[in-house]
Amino acid sequence: MKKYLSLCVEIEETVAAIYREMANSKQLPNELRVVLQSLASDEDDHAMQLRFAMRFPGGTAVVEKDLDRSPAQALLLRAKGLLEKARAHEYDAKQAIDMGIELEQDFCQVHICNSMEFKDENLKKMFAALAQDDKIHSQKLLDAKARFL
Repeated sequence: MKKYLSLCVEIEETVAAIYREMANSKQLPNELRVVLQSLASDEDDHAMQLRFAMRFPGGTAVVEKDLDRSPAQALLLRAKGLLEKARAHEYDAKQAIDMGIELEQDFCQVHICNSMEFKDENLKKMFAALAQDDKIHSQKLLDAKARFL
């Protein structure tokens, strides 16, 4: 279980790094850069919550069945690829917003699935709250899209 949660931490940290890289783009309006920095901070907070969950005794973090890590592993690989792209070139507002929306929607799906898998109510609630945060992030990005594009 700790391996799975570690994978989730790495995904959150990678997405935070993506948002920070995109926020460094000189092509973006300052207000959008602030939004991206805020999203990066939220992703760091998610990683911290997951690290805290890893401290639970092993028996409280079990799931009904073995978790399929392949969706999370695929998301991590994709996020790492997007981070490399963000480091290689500056994104314009449309590219940054569209990428963020896509990532948040994918995150939401993974978090919702996770909230169904855990026996421990605290973990279920944590993943449900992370999914809700992803919906809020998507809405912030959609608002930014309407404002900046």
